[in-house]
Amino acid sequence: MIPGVQAILKDNTGQMYTLEGAATAIMIVFLVVFIVQASPLTPLTSSASHQQVESQIETSGSDLLIVLDYVPEGETYSPLKKALVDWTGVEFDGQSSTYPNSVYDLTSVFNRALLADGTAYNLVVAYQNDNKKWDSRAMLWNGRPSDNAVLVSRKVVIHDEDAISASFIPDLSPNSSFYNILDVRLTLWRM
Repeated sequence: MIPGVQAILKDNTGQMYTLEGAATAIMIVFLVVFIVQASPLTPLTSSASHQQVESQIETSGSDLLIVLDYVPEGETYSPLKKALVDWTGVEFDGQSSTYPNSVYDLTSVFNRALLADGTAYNLVVAYQNDNKKWDSRAMLWNGRPSDNAVLVSRKVVIHDEDAISASFIPDLSPNSSFYNILDVRLTLWRM
């Protein structure tokens, strides 16, 4: 036999390196499996139940705006449009009293429908300025929304005969009965 080959056959260090490599590979596989299983438990990961809650809040907000934009029989305006026409541009925070009565009634509906189940909201009114760009002002403000907030909106057309109280909203078409279009944006989030 060749003297160098006989020395390799009698050396046990090769078996030890193979055993260490196999043990390291098994530990890495277990570590990867552990990390993959543990990742949905982090607070920044969106879970399926959280997405379901967001979807439910979005549906509730959208339905609420649709119901508020319905004109009851014998009335001229829907509760939403009446509040928008009467609103003077003042921002009401969650603790202040709202006025006029139509804005107060709108706030009461939002509070009963949303705050009862732990949903906070902000209501922002967007309108087109003289340059046909969108500007906005908060009407009802209850704080900074969370990162998981949802936004629903509804467009409301204002005409000259509506005599809107918010003087900062311009008449986009002075030669017609069209005044402006308002985009009512309701931001909702779970408290």
